[in-house]
Order: sequence, then C-alpha cells, then structure tokens
Amino acid sequence: MGFNVLSLVLSVVAVAASTWGVRLQISRARADSDLAMTTDLILTHVRDPQFQRDQLWVLNGLSAEHGPENGLEGLPEPANLRAWNVGIVYETVSIMLRFELTNPVILMSLAQHRIVKTWEALEPYVAVERERRGRVVFPFFEDAYVAAKAADPSLLYASLGLRKADGSPRVPDGRAGGAPWRAPGRGRGIGGRRSSPTRPTRLTRRRTPGF
Repeated sequence: MGFNVLSLVLSVVAVAASTWGVRLQISRARADSDLAMTTDLILTHVRDPQFQRDQLWVLNGLSAEHGPENGLEGLPEPANLRAWNVGIVYETVSIMLRFELTNPVILMSLAQHRIVKTWEALEPYVAVERERRGRVVFPFFEDAYVAAKAADPSLLYASLGLRKADGSPRVPDGRAGGAPWRAPGRGRGIGGRRSSPTRPTRLTRRRTPGF
C-alpha cells in the first residue's frame, strides 16, 4: 500500500514537472516571438521613410489641403494613397495590440501619442468613408485610440522604476481618469485583467520620436 502511494505521488510530481517545463518553454518561445515581431514592425514598417512622410502630412497637411466630405477613397491622388497608407499601418498595429501578437506594453509605450493624434486627424475622413461604404472602416485603430486616450503613461513609468535625468524616480502625475497600460489576454485588448501596474515584472516582458 505504501509503495503504491509513493508511486502515485512520484507520478503526479513527474507530470507536474513536465507540465511546468512545457509551459516554461512556451513562455520563452512567446517572449522571443514578441520581440521579433515588435522589432520587425518598428524597423520594417514604422521607420520606413515614406510612412514617416505620409504620417507627418496626415498630421499637419491633410485637413489644410482637403476636406473630409469625400472620405478617404474620394481624396485625389496621391492624398488618398498617403492617407490609406497611414491608416492601414495603424490598423495593423492595432490588430497586433488587440490580439497580443506583439508586446502590447512596449508598443503602446512607443505609439500612444501618435495613435491618438493620427486617429483624431483621420477620424472625420473615416466617418464619411464608413457612411459611404455602409461598413466599419479601421475598427481596430479606433479601439486602440480609445485605449491610448485613456492610458496614463506616468503610471507605467513609475511602476517600472524609470528615473528622470537628475536621478530621481518618476512618480504618477495623478491625471484624472488615467489608467495604466496592462498586457491583455488575447482578444481583450489593452487594459485587460491579466496584469497589474504594481507588478512590473509582468510588464517588462513586454518612444521613438518618429512614431
């Protein structure tokens, strides 16, 4: 009887150890994948000179040159191509954020300001395009805008122990309604329940000025 109990205990321990080892390997593979996809997105797409020119034009020139009454597709060339280029890149970034195909905290830290400003520049044109098409255009980009608008980066910076130039620690600025950035579960989006700003080791798994 004692031998059978001991065998059972050893079997359970062996299964638990094997399961833990598999989960550790999956976690490491996932971290490597996150880093690779984030790096590819930044170096291959975001840092592309044409995208940078198009983005600056959307932010500073689009509304001055063309009204939103014809939507995106109705803009004359090359304005429509430039606006679509920027919108599609941000839609792709936002899909990666929503489904956690890349590290969401790093990517939101990198892109929060430009997600907000670019969506606000394109939104009147997107609204008309949606009406013309009878379907939603750039839904993931809009979702990322909501998350970026609500997020308070100072909470993240404080939780990670980032310091100012004089060596003093950064502290939350107490912006009303601000929320931390949290790594979501797949499909739950930025702000999901999986992690907490008081546990920075979860966040570190996860601003070039140009983005």
